[in-house]
Amino acid sequence: MLSRTLVKRYEIIELIGRGGMAYVYKARDLKLNRYVAVKVLREEYTENEQFIKKFDRESQAVACLSHPNIVGIFDVGVHDNIYFIIMEYVEGITLKQYLMRKGRLEYAEATKFVWDISNALRCAHENKIIHRDIKPHNILLTRDLVPKVADFGIARAITSSTLTMTNQTMGSVHYISPEQARGGFVDERSDLYSLGILYYELLTGKLPFDEENTVTIAIKHIQEEIVPPKVLEPSIPDAVNNIVVKLTQKKPADRYQNTDELMEDLQIILDGSDSSSKDGHVIGGGRNDTQIVREGLFHVENTGSQPTIPPNKDDEDDEYYYETPEEVAARKKKRKIILIAVLAVIAAIGIGITVYGYFAGKTVQVPDIKGKTVAEATATLQPLGLTLEVEKQVYNSDVAADLIITQNPENATALQRGKTVKVTVSRGTKTGAIPNVVGKSEAEAVKTIEAANFVVGEIKREFNSGYDADIVYDMNPAGTTVVNEGTKVTIHVSKGQDRVSVPSVVGQTETDARTTISNAGLTTGTVSYESSTISAKDTVIRQSPGEGASLARGGAVAIIVSSGKISTQKLTIKVSDYEKSTPPKPVKVKVVLYTADKSEKVVYEGVNTSNDTFSVNVEGTGRQLYEVFIDGTSAGSSYIDF
Repeated sequence: MLSRTLVKRYEIIELIGRGGMAYVYKARDLKLNRYVAVKVLREEYTENEQFIKKFDRESQAVACLSHPNIVGIFDVGVHDNIYFIIMEYVEGITLKQYLMRKGRLEYAEATKFVWDISNALRCAHENKIIHRDIKPHNILLTRDLVPKVADFGIARAITSSTLTMTNQTMGSVHYISPEQARGGFVDERSDLYSLGILYYELLTGKLPFDEENTVTIAIKHIQEEIVPPKVLEPSIPDAVNNIVVKLTQKKPADRYQNTDELMEDLQIILDGSDSSSKDGHVIGGGRNDTQIVREGLFHVENTGSQPTIPPNKDDEDDEYYYETPEEVAARKKKRKIILIAVLAVIAAIGIGITVYGYFAGKTVQVPDIKGKTVAEATATLQPLGLTLEVEKQVYNSDVAADLIITQNPENATALQRGKTVKVTVSRGTKTGAIPNVVGKSEAEAVKTIEAANFVVGEIKREFNSGYDADIVYDMNPAGTTVVNEGTKVTIHVSKGQDRVSVPSVVGQTETDARTTISNAGLTTGTVSYESSTISAKDTVIRQSPGEGASLARGGAVAIIVSSGKISTQKLTIKVSDYEKSTPPKPVKVKVVLYTADKSEKVVYEGVNTSNDTFSVNVEGTGRQLYEVFIDGTSAGSSYIDF
């Protein structure tokens, strides 16, 4: 593809991306003198109607969208069986790459990104398009860090039957909504769930569900609640935490119902508000306080007294029951006892706090324990009156096993004696067995390798007569090899049998024909000879297969060679030379001519007297043998020259 020009306008410059379905190239628009991105359907899918429809759907999905936060589509077309989409060229990196560089984002920056992405989704949703694969990998960042939503490859128009029909139309499993994971109805709220997972990752640097098995991750999206981001990063404001939790509710009805609702709350965060707007709107709200408190999504303090209902009101008959004087006295006595008990508890707590403050109230500076073992860190913290808690253990390719990756609070933070420092400990580099993809199609192999958290490095395509085209026949490292996750895997893909076009050798001498066939990568098969009325001796009359036929390299080509041009001669037979009898008598005479390949041809048969002489016209080539039979017995033979 490099240096090629599509439709005499788009000059391909370099490969900048590769996916399971298409390649993406940087190109120059010769007409408008600007750079563009060209998405080209892989060659092996150009005959696959399903992939062509999917490719067309992507261009149709975005062609109607014009928004500063959506990668624009400029043109679509087909050139020499090359299906392509001309898109806006974004010179920058993906949001995923940006996040990997920074580890995690401050809430203000993360919120600004999410607001811009929400704005793009609003445009798509207003045009009845849902993206279905929102993730940081599909968000491109310009040099000015302006996000642009890309890859509408599995987007669909919103209808009553918008379902996730196959794995190919399912969004990436780490960001997939529960309804997509179940294969259920998908609408705008599904995009908002994925956006919530993206928001979570930006704020914490981690994914809420990250397991070795993709099926396990999908099940967790369906069944398990996320750990609120504020638990991982206490510095995240409550209002931001609440938005993420609401976006990632399992039931679509419990989430934000559209981007307008979401952007209203995001704007409050960006404007510097905390948990409510000037109108008293609770961020992440939409339900009454009782429901909110019950579900644990928000912290709502009760600052006023609750409505008082007469204690003895009978709801069944709507009548009141009046207490006797004795019952009133007993109730007052009970209240007095409860009040004394409460005051005693409060006093005990106060005394405990005072004693603790006296003995342990001093603050110390938290030391840096990152890179230490748990034992070393514990020994460092104990003299300062601090305790260590291993919060979790994770795989990490940058930090050796059993060493501390992060700590909370960070070093140099002032902390009271007796408090706990929580740490995350490395389990070392995660290893795994590379899946064996020999025998799979290229697209299936790439998907399988990437799903196992390995990287497809190089794809080498070569002819291989043992495997059909587009099938993987070798890989390096070999399948089932245990290596570090992220290892690059080279796959060798068959281009099918190495076939060549059969050259024409008719009219060539036998020697030249053999050379021509050999030079074409073929072999000379059966060679037979026959006379010809037009071809000189030792020249090829016919061949099989014929010129232009496709034959596997090394295949055989049969040739028929002329044994010479046919001419006619008069053959005179003197019967008495073969049969001497006195007196003459009738005899049966037969004359047989033998060709160069020793086949027989009867040129005369009749009854003659033994003293007859007769002539017959005979066709042949070169010098040929003839034999005379008298009364069925060979009487002699001789040669005739043509």
